[in-house]
Amino acid sequence: MNDFKSKNLPVSDAHVVILINYVRRHHVIAYKELAKRVKRLTILVSTPMESDRSWTAEWDELDVRIQRNWMFTSKWKHPFGFEEPNFIHIPIDTPSQLKKLKPDIVFSYEFGMRTLFSAWYRRWNRNVPLVMVGNMSDHIERARGIGRRLLRRLLRANIDYFTYNGPSCKRYLQRVGIAEDRLFHVPYCFDRDKSYAGDKQFSTDGNKRLVYCGAISQRKGILQFAEAMKNWSKKYPDQDVHLSICGAGPLKDQVAACQINKFQINFLGNCDPDRLKSAYRGADICVFPTLADEWGLVPVEAMASGLPVLGSRYAQSVEDLLLEGQNGWSFAPKDRLETEAAIDGALRTGMAELQAMSRFARKSVEMITPERTANKFFKVIESVTKSPVQHNNSVATPAKSAIL
Repeated sequence: MNDFKSKNLPVSDAHVVILINYVRRHHVIAYKELAKRVKRLTILVSTPMESDRSWTAEWDELDVRIQRNWMFTSKWKHPFGFEEPNFIHIPIDTPSQLKKLKPDIVFSYEFGMRTLFSAWYRRWNRNVPLVMVGNMSDHIERARGIGRRLLRRLLRANIDYFTYNGPSCKRYLQRVGIAEDRLFHVPYCFDRDKSYAGDKQFSTDGNKRLVYCGAISQRKGILQFAEAMKNWSKKYPDQDVHLSICGAGPLKDQVAACQINKFQINFLGNCDPDRLKSAYRGADICVFPTLADEWGLVPVEAMASGLPVLGSRYAQSVEDLLLEGQNGWSFAPKDRLETEAAIDGALRTGMAELQAMSRFARKSVEMITPERTANKFFKVIESVTKSPVQHNNSVATPAKSAIL
């Protein structure tokens, strides 16, 4: 029996197998909750950790197994002009691993090779439903190449059900022809150890203190944001603004060059959870100017810390959770005038209003828990394993403009 079992939870008699590239901390805390609700949970990973991550793999007591995997790196070129390494995993032993494990249901992350191999296993084991876990956004998927589009066209009819992590992901899946009755909502959770839970205090000296958490890279949009802040500070030279950056990356020197007399930047480097909590505690506003994030955990961590968020609409978490003027301000980071207008609105917000926004921000994310994510997985398991699988059915007709 699973050591995680709890007598107070409904438990499925299913052996659940999850396939994923690697396990992040927010996965671990959700999977530990899921393990309490199923007979057996096995997680197959392509690699313990990808090379561009600054943390080590921690799986706690979960049953995690490393697959035989071919990995190569390509350049992801986005229409917004940035490039980023893209790790392609080909876990070649997927069919044999699944044959040995004999799962009752398979969850495979993303529309790629691990799901293709899982679909191959599924064709010879038609009583085992295959669910693709969709952590993606419509904005990002528009930039995918012809190879991925063709693979997704092949896979679409060979997957039984799909999950989506937010509204943009759902739009994409519906746009490529996935019918409503094949979709389940399985949202992200986040690690509250990275959030500040104490009373939130704001600056009383008239200065504004901003915090940014993430890579100092092209995709994250921090250089464009720093340039916009520099322009704003030139217009309002009497306002002191301090930006703390938790993270590292190749654009550090270019971001540092944006400092002027009243706009100062403090580089904190990569931060462990305690330093992140301290950074959130000391800030008035969290900024998240990403050019492309399929979700974005930082805005959620910040809201849980009582921080209003000045965030990009190209982060799905901002689209899903941010309410304009109530827990933050949103903007399109490629639009310079809109970015500066959002900065102006945020920096002109008084302390009393910030305190009200802080309370609402925490309320906005109080439902985002590992238990909720596990319950959503459990709902999929119960719904799918208790009803016959209608394989290859319920494929909607995609829109003419759909990118498959």
